[in-house]
Amino acid sequence: MKAKTFEKLLRKIVREEIDYSLRREIKNLKEDLQDELKPTITEYNEEKQEISNDVRQGLREKIMGNTIPTKKHNFAGDSTLNDLLNETAMGDTNTQTAMAPMSDPFSSGAPMETTGMPTEVANAVTRDYSGLMKAIDKKKNK
Repeated sequence: MKAKTFEKLLRKIVREEIDYSLRREIKNLKEDLQDELKPTITEYNEEKQEISNDVRQGLREKIMGNTIPTKKHNFAGDSTLNDLLNETAMGDTNTQTAMAPMSDPFSSGAPMETTGMPTEVANAVTRDYSGLMKAIDKKKNK
C-alpha cells in the first residue's frame, strides 16, 4: 500500500470518527440545555378578601353612575339593538369620561390650526365649502 493511499484512508476514517463523536456530544449537550431551559411554573395563591357592601355599592355607583333607570322604549325587536338605542336616546353613551375621551375640533367654530399639515390638506381644511353645499342642496331639491 502506498503512503499517499494510506494517508487518505487514515484521514477519512479519522474524519468519520470525529464526525460521529461530535454528533453524539452535541446531541447530549442539546438535551442538557433543554432540561435546564424548561420553565418552572410557580403558582401564587392569594386569599380573597371580602368586600363590604358599602364599598361594593360605592364602586357600583362610581362605575354605573347613580342615575335612576327610566322607562325603556321598544325601538326594535332585537334586544341588543333595543338596549343600544335606549342608551343613545337617554344620552347615556358615556363619551365624556376618562375611559372614552372625545373631543370635537370643529365645535368651537374657530379656525383650525394648520401648522404641520401638508399644503393640500391645509387648503382642504380651510376651504369655504358653502358654495358647494348650496349646489348640492339645489340639486337635491330638483
